[in-house]
Amino acid sequence: MNKIFYKLFFIYALIITSLFIIFGLIFLYLFHVDLYEDFEETYIHQQQQITKVLTASEAFGWSKEETKTALEPMLDEKDFHVFLFDTDGNRIFTDVPFNKGEIENAILEKAKSGEYVAKGGRTNGSLSYMIASPIEGEVIMVMIFHDLSHAYQQVLYMILLTFAITIAIAGIIIWFLSAKLTAPLRDMNEIALRFAKGDFSQSVQISSKDEIGQLGESFNHMAAELNSLEETRKDFIANVSHDLRTPLTSIKGFLIALLDDTIPAAQRKEFYLLMKDETERVIKLVNDTLDMSQLEAGQVTLKPSSYNLTKQLQLIAVKLEPLLANKKLDIKLIPDNEEIIVVADRDRIEQALINLLQNAIQVSPNHQDIQVFLEKQGEEVVVKVVDHGEGIREENLAHIWERFYKTDKARSSKTGVGIGLSIVKSIMDLHGTTIHVESKVGEGTGTVFRFALPLMETNRKGV
Repeated sequence: MNKIFYKLFFIYALIITSLFIIFGLIFLYLFHVDLYEDFEETYIHQQQQITKVLTASEAFGWSKEETKTALEPMLDEKDFHVFLFDTDGNRIFTDVPFNKGEIENAILEKAKSGEYVAKGGRTNGSLSYMIASPIEGEVIMVMIFHDLSHAYQQVLYMILLTFAITIAIAGIIIWFLSAKLTAPLRDMNEIALRFAKGDFSQSVQISSKDEIGQLGESFNHMAAELNSLEETRKDFIANVSHDLRTPLTSIKGFLIALLDDTIPAAQRKEFYLLMKDETERVIKLVNDTLDMSQLEAGQVTLKPSSYNLTKQLQLIAVKLEPLLANKKLDIKLIPDNEEIIVVADRDRIEQALINLLQNAIQVSPNHQDIQVFLEKQGEEVVVKVVDHGEGIREENLAHIWERFYKTDKARSSKTGVGIGLSIVKSIMDLHGTTIHVESKVGEGTGTVFRFALPLMETNRKGV
């Protein structure tokens, strides 16, 4: 995260520095333009004043000395000098020493021809600005603004001082801003390392609604999901371990008893049957777990075909007869004498129906029938599996399809790994149909599972 922090800091600093340099260059250019405009205004003002003096001198017949005395205050100022020349290029009305190289002959020639000349450059190693033009009579006026280097140095000094102060303040602000922006990322990094060690107790503190805040919310949601998955994994291991250990312990006990000849010969068949039941229970658990893994991995491919759903349900009832007999239950198929031909994967639908009916058997009280309704509705047949158990609480209905959700939490006190209904849901999803559940607690109405399958075209209602 330090890399991101320093990247943000230096990027912000670079942007601010670049913008300030651009601002400084623009400011310097505007200062330059404004300074030269001021020079031109000063030149025009001085030109007007000198013209007035020269006009008065001619009108009142002043002597050369009187004219020079009147002009001298206007020719030598703190920030500029004014030089007056005749048409031959000789200075007039002043005794101030003059370096001829200070003013180029080309400028004087242009001024003689009536041009207004303005030019910046260096004079005696210092920046200066020169303006020349003809004025009253045959007099040429040249004004030189000297020591401009000092003015530019002052401006640059102010720009650099402002730049230094701004960068210092901006640097502090950017430092804390970068730290604040990257703080949630550092927290996420540290918490992610905790996640890698199986500790899901920490969460990111969200203090904004921006993209980083949304990322933090997603991160916390992911943590909650991982924590839930971890709890589910632990529950699953505990449940599977229990459901495997119990029948295996029983089988081991029966085998020891048989080997020790502690079981009379007349009762051995009964124990063999018990061992067979326990073995089938283990096989079912393993098969359900493998099926769930294949369904989640998308490794199951449906093989739809047309077959008799009514006959399939009748055969399933025969297969479940031992479970039904133990609780003195019966499966009522309504109607039981009509051939209903559907188009679906026969094996997967049988697996789903067996899981639904086994759940119904598990939760149904003794001597209560389980009902399976087949209702044709247009191009589909609606299958309803109805039990008369204790029902499912409303807050648990949304969770019964989750893998490893314990059936005793949602339906009864019976044990189970909690993947039967999840397998049913996955099979229905593969068939492109939705399975619905309706249930009430304590009213004897039990639970109704309902889903639809497409009918073969010739078997549809009205055909």
